[in-house]
Amino acid sequence: MALATIPANEHGMTSFELTTHPTEDGDLAVLDVVGELDLTNAFDFEEQLDDLTAGRSKLVLDLNRVYFIDSAGLHVLFRLARRLGRSRFGIVLEPSASIARTLAVASVPDVATLRGSVEDTLAALEA
Repeated sequence: MALATIPANEHGMTSFELTTHPTEDGDLAVLDVVGELDLTNAFDFEEQLDDLTAGRSKLVLDLNRVYFIDSAGLHVLFRLARRLGRSRFGIVLEPSASIARTLAVASVPDVATLRGSVEDTLAALEA
């Protein structure tokens, strides 16, 4: 189910879409992110994440279909990591994903649990 789509507009804001996965754990949010995360939409992205994760202490973001992220988007990820901690914040990202190198260079794997599939990420968070 698509929860939020922030379309590109005449002001140059890029688009992203968040889709939720149903889970049996009411304390866990699993979200797919599609599109671009940059200065033009980072505030909206973070606001949507805050709304979707209210009352939950664990978050998994599938970023495999994000094809661009800049420092503003990275900053959102670091704020999430600071708030949740590595043991409660997972990122799904295959090594061949468009933004894999960017996240590696920015040291995101040092602050979040990073795996190639939702199942592997969930298993790592539970370990």
